[in-house]
Amino acid sequence: MTSEFSLVEPAIDPNNRIAFLLDWELTLKCNLDCSYCKTGHDNSTRHPALIDCLKTIDFMYRYVDLYMSKKPKGLKHVILNVYGGESLYHPEIVEILKSCKDAYAFFQDKWKLTITTTTNAIIPDKKMSAIIDLVDEFTCSFHSESSDKQKILFRKNLLKIRDSGRRVKCIVLMHSQKDLFQESLEMIEWCKKNGIKHLPRQLDDGNLSNGKFKRKYDNQQIIWFDKQYKNKSYNIKQTVLEDFVDTENTNLSAIGRACCGGRQLCISGDRSQRHFFIKNHFPDWYCSVDEFFLYIKQVQGEIYVNKDCMMNHDGDIGPIGRLSDVDKLLESTTLRLENNDSLPIRCKKSSCYCGLCAPKAKDYETFKKTMELYRTK
Repeated sequence: MTSEFSLVEPAIDPNNRIAFLLDWELTLKCNLDCSYCKTGHDNSTRHPALIDCLKTIDFMYRYVDLYMSKKPKGLKHVILNVYGGESLYHPEIVEILKSCKDAYAFFQDKWKLTITTTTNAIIPDKKMSAIIDLVDEFTCSFHSESSDKQKILFRKNLLKIRDSGRRVKCIVLMHSQKDLFQESLEMIEWCKKNGIKHLPRQLDDGNLSNGKFKRKYDNQQIIWFDKQYKNKSYNIKQTVLEDFVDTENTNLSAIGRACCGGRQLCISGDRSQRHFFIKNHFPDWYCSVDEFFLYIKQVQGEIYVNKDCMMNHDGDIGPIGRLSDVDKLLESTTLRLENNDSLPIRCKKSSCYCGLCAPKAKDYETFKKTMELYRTK
């Protein structure tokens, strides 16, 4: 486990560039019902109307353009992640993805855009064929709780994406149930055999209110995670999880975590070491999560800084605006960015999940000095 530290930054990696992530939760409908999914889907809802989705695309690009104007040239990169629920099941998804590309034409000389989708990739061949050229990169999540038929289709679609020349990454969600953990290991081996980039990911949170699933890992699984995290770190000799071996069960997310996108992290300004797994508790730290993330809940019409922390600029947990009044948010954001002395978000959460890689510091002066690297002067 990493020792105490007072600063976190993403490591410099040309294969995993620092970007601004537009997380667009397009729909809540999903064709799976995984026990570890808390609020990720709700099949009682309707798919949002196409016209409302097109308005959201326009807002997202205008919003991120404000931030790109404050970024140095090497950081003018935006990733639009279209997901759900299961976004590829939206009946208008082809038109929506086409509009994402068309609307970008106005901004293409100002910043780079990558369109990605986080999907379970369990869709018919005809629909996949219609979508595949509209997405730059697919992030496909393997769910061991899906049916055998769905797993066959999942693998078929991964191979189809790979063969199309599109970038594809398989996120293998490591289930703590022993037989499903083993099945996840087999999926990793399948990805290796078929030349598909993959990333094993621990499941966050130890308990669910519905009691269906508790994400705690046993000793053997902890040893496996420990080896993975150590291998993905750089110049780190200590065993990452050695203090938790021989415990009865371990909730990894209560200890720390790795970046969702597999990014290595630097702590306390030391770039000679790169950590893959770090403590994830930052109470009262100053954080730049708002300068690297935006989260849209299309069904609810809510706009947040980030999908997990949900901190706002008033020091509270809550939305920063609504889709019904985006002009108000664009105006306030413009004014805030023009005021370089405005205070950053200060964390009020007990644990950090998505947003872990955003530069953050324990004291304001360190934060302010560090952020000079990520802003234009």
